Amino acid sequence: MNRRYLKTSLIAVGVLVVVSLLVAGPAWAADIRTKDVIVIDQDVDDDLYLAGGMITVNATVHGDLLAVGGEIVVNGVVEGDFWAAGGKVHLNGTVADDLRIAGSDLRVGTGARVADDVFAAGFGFTAEPGSTIASDVFVVGYQALLGGEIEGNVQAGLAALEISGHITGDVTAEVEKPDPEFEQVSFVMTMWNPYSPARIVGPGLRISEEAQIDGELTYTSPVTVEIPDEVVGGAIVYQTPVPEEVEAPPEVEVPEIPAGPLTLATILGWIVAWILGIVRTFITLLVIGVLLLWLIPKWLKEVVQHWKEKPVHSLGWGAAVLVAFFVAVPLLFMVMIVLNIIAGLATLGGLAWPITGTWLVLETVLIVGFSMIAIYITKIAFSYLIGWLILKDTAPAWVDKAMGLIPLLIGLVIFVLVRSIPVLGALFSLLVTVFGMGAIWLLAWVRIYKPREKAGS
Repeated sequence: MNRRYLKTSLIAVGVLVVVSLLVAGPAWAADIRTKDVIVIDQDVDDDLYLAGGMITVNATVHGDLLAVGGEIVVNGVVEGDFWAAGGKVHLNGTVADDLRIAGSDLRVGTGARVADDVFAAGFGFTAEPGSTIASDVFVVGYQALLGGEIEGNVQAGLAALEISGHITGDVTAEVEKPDPEFEQVSFVMTMWNPYSPARIVGPGLRISEEAQIDGELTYTSPVTVEIPDEVVGGAIVYQTPVPEEVEAPPEVEVPEIPAGPLTLATILGWIVAWILGIVRTFITLLVIGVLLLWLIPKWLKEVVQHWKEKPVHSLGWGAAVLVAFFVAVPLLFMVMIVLNIIAGLATLGGLAWPITGTWLVLETVLIVGFSMIAIYITKIAFSYLIGWLILKDTAPAWVDKAMGLIPLLIGLVIFVLVRSIPVLGALFSLLVTVFGMGAIWLLAWVRIYKPREKAGS
């Protein structure tokens, strides 16, 4: 069941995003209102966009209605499409076109009418007895209770589906098998959900004796369902769920060990490969280190100074920076999605591509810059520090010669040799990265905030 809930949640999120972006039109062609509590008692002669905590529409909207909020209740008439996303979305009036809703408690109430299709994604959708949907219904989520008149087809992907009304078309549904322990856990669903539907049913397909399906019934379920006689006018087709393909773990290529006893040539080959790896690392770090000493020598030496004077602070801040980075990258991606949704809701859909492009460029710069610092610059700063510590007592005159290249060379030799030790070298390199990130953070803190403190005083 968890796989189905995951799929359903993804579909619901997709519906929300599509709703936000597709409805975007010219901002001047709509009435936009935002407030914690919104009550519409007068007719609106245009498209109406609402965002608030509690939204009530009692009048007629001569256009489309888009609403986003905690509780949304429409008692009036919407002459266009009605789009809504919220905890509770209840329609007690009339929608002259499509109804597209996403949320927890979704309801077409008694006496309500939808003249075209209904698209619903969320925890629970209810079409109450006495309601009318004049076309097709598409619903995904946990449950759907269909007790009204549906003058079209029904397509559903749910855990629970209950039919007690009249459906003039076909029903195609995929449901879960009944859960005998549902009553013991159902209260949990209402505890965490302040917008829980009034009635929650257990998984499975249920068709009452009062129901009437004029067309065919096709349902996919792990178990067959007992269906009352003469309720379904067409054929009844039962299907079992298609097992999900489990991908085999990728084959790991293990280097072949030459057959026979080890030869001197093989051992020499391993030694040469090990030495070449050390040389490549050394040359890479040396080239970048020379560039740093040439372009920003003062900055590099200040990083080393903070590392030397505050090693404990560097370790703590370095660990914090690494954790913050791995949290920030996915968080920034989510912020980009939210900004696109807001742009859509504000009818500024044309900003979606600029927002996405700019945000992706900024995030790419962040990732590349952070990687350069973590992989290379921290190692160069450490190497310079080690070389400086060795030379300051043994040959202090050599510390500043050739732009400080000599301590860098000495430190790089030590670093790459220790780094090449299996297992221990990797842990050593990680520790250097953490210390180095912390020292760089401390320098950035001093450079940014110290001038502000002086200016403030």
